[in-house]
Amino acid sequence: MKKVFLPLFLGILLTVFGCQKETPFFKLTGDIPGLSDSTVMLYGLFSVPDSVIEIPVKDGKFSCTLPLDTITPMYLRLGDSRMEYPVFADKGVNITIKGDTAQLHRLTIAGGKAQEEYNAFQDSIAHLDNYIDIRQEADSFIVKHPQSVVSIYLIQKYFVNVPYPNKSLIESMIDQLSGYMHDNHYISRLQNSLQKQTSRDKRLQMPALPDTTGKTIDINEYKDKFIILSLWASWHPESVEMQDSLQAIIKKFAKRPAKFVSLSLDSHGEAWLDTLRSHKWGGLHLCDFKGWNNELVEQTETQDLPTLYIANTSSKIIATDMWGKQLENFLDNQISNWEELQKKRAKEEKKRKNRR
Repeated sequence: MKKVFLPLFLGILLTVFGCQKETPFFKLTGDIPGLSDSTVMLYGLFSVPDSVIEIPVKDGKFSCTLPLDTITPMYLRLGDSRMEYPVFADKGVNITIKGDTAQLHRLTIAGGKAQEEYNAFQDSIAHLDNYIDIRQEADSFIVKHPQSVVSIYLIQKYFVNVPYPNKSLIESMIDQLSGYMHDNHYISRLQNSLQKQTSRDKRLQMPALPDTTGKTIDINEYKDKFIILSLWASWHPESVEMQDSLQAIIKKFAKRPAKFVSLSLDSHGEAWLDTLRSHKWGGLHLCDFKGWNNELVEQTETQDLPTLYIANTSSKIIATDMWGKQLENFLDNQISNWEELQKKRAKEEKKRKNRR
């Protein structure tokens, strides 16, 4: 059976309720005058963005204390701005964030060895405007810092999360990391992320699968539609949260050429159906009760949950693991471009007919 990586924050939140006095803590404090009184969000580097810790903001100030046992790469997201900042949390570390809303791209984030290493890297690329040069600087950092978790973050950002990632290059970078880093579970998550990224440009060949009524559905019959395929399971809390997060987007695209399909890796029908009944989710729900032995799982080489694939009208996978506003914007752009192309083709066809 393939490994399923439970979300980072599940462990954190459980620890919150059972922590002892000797539990090591990480503290984050922020002071950004002018920041609206809402919330900022904190989530793990390899977690679903919708699985977040929300931190209330009052008069531009916010703070959060978490029990941690090891260094944990996170993202900080500032409310409606959708701007994200890497934060390298660790036990006994206090990270401070300062700045103002007029220059959110220039926040000062300080505290802890890893954070200072990342800040030094940012300083080294501040004068660079060529992406190739920035990647070379990232490569240089990784070579010089084989024991730093920042290296994992840089591999993820500059070499994995790019169009057409070079798998052999990335694997050689991972090999360069120290043995200590290879014992870190983030290496496994990085490799899983790479696997998903290299699945892009493959064709999504959906097998015919039963829906909630037992009727066999052939997704390949949905011509001229973008397919948004999410893999989840009722026994996996984070993927259940993912299904919840998709509902607003499903409603927004109800009249657009998009088909939302949820494939459950449940092996017991009642658990699957009970979850669907209690949540009343939209979209098309399928399950063959084969769990990880599902044909589509094997085809896409999916390694963890939750996972999401986006395929265009030609069934070509064009993106993976987008959530929330990022998914919404991506779909809107892709579908709008496709619709404009269809209008253009229709006009050209009409002109050809009129010339006959």
